[in-house]
Amino acid sequence: MPEEIEEKRELLKREEIRTMQKDIARLREIEAQKERERVATLKLEEIKKEKPPSPPEIEKPKVPSRALIPKPLPKKPSPFKKVLVRGVILVVLLLIFGFFSWFLGVKKPPEEVILPTEEEIIPLEEKEEGVVEAPEIVTPPSLISVNATETLEITTLKELPLSLSQLFEKNFETGWFTLILIKDVKENKILGLKKFFEAFKVKTPEGFLDKLNDDFTLFIYTNKDVNSFGFITKIKEKEGLTGLATSWGSMLEKDTENLFPVLSKEGPAPMPFFWSIFKDYFLWTSSGESILKIIDELTK
Repeated sequence: MPEEIEEKRELLKREEIRTMQKDIARLREIEAQKERERVATLKLEEIKKEKPPSPPEIEKPKVPSRALIPKPLPKKPSPFKKVLVRGVILVVLLLIFGFFSWFLGVKKPPEEVILPTEEEIIPLEEKEEGVVEAPEIVTPPSLISVNATETLEITTLKELPLSLSQLFEKNFETGWFTLILIKDVKENKILGLKKFFEAFKVKTPEGFLDKLNDDFTLFIYTNKDVNSFGFITKIKEKEGLTGLATSWGSMLEKDTENLFPVLSKEGPAPMPFFWSIFKDYFLWTSSGESILKIIDELTK
């Protein structure tokens, strides 16, 4: 019996290696296709830029301003009106002066001041001792080497798609891994993998997330001014994980459709997602090149 179990384990290892080799070959072919499409796009943009110069603007003739028409001078008021206006102003001033004289002459009764009793006086030291400070946020360590870190602060999960979309529009250096930390201000902690999938309504096979560590490393990988997206996390239970991930592959595009408008500049068109199980890690990304770089790092 032990020999049969050992043979089965050896067959599973060989099967995983063959599957990984096929995935890597497929990833390299996709990367080559992306490069061809990028070159074709650049050529098309160069053709569009070679447009004929626009004709010079024709200066419009200046319209002479209209001649100013003199207005008739106002008539002088009669002596009766002058006297009447002055009388009205005098009466108003007298009324105002009389009102303020009456208002300032009336004294308000003094307000009763109630002093606190000895039992109500709380020393300052006791108040300071009763203050409860918020616990310090624990940031999980990054599982890969990164070149920069970006922190997104949210109060609800509904804010995350917009915040991540705005971050995905930024320009990063080519070849960089940028770590993304999502800080839940209300809960005062870093968002985990389960809450991240909940924010984008990502569906997974039953029991899939239970086999993975909730602390994960979320990153953006930049290659030739193109940002790709992915994460890596440690595996808690490896048994059955490969089968669940394989069964999820046929539904991966539909189950992650809410991520497409956030991570794609061209619109809600789906982008390819790849996953890999390497040693004690689960990798999930939209860039085949980033998987290869992470595997190389984990191998060292």
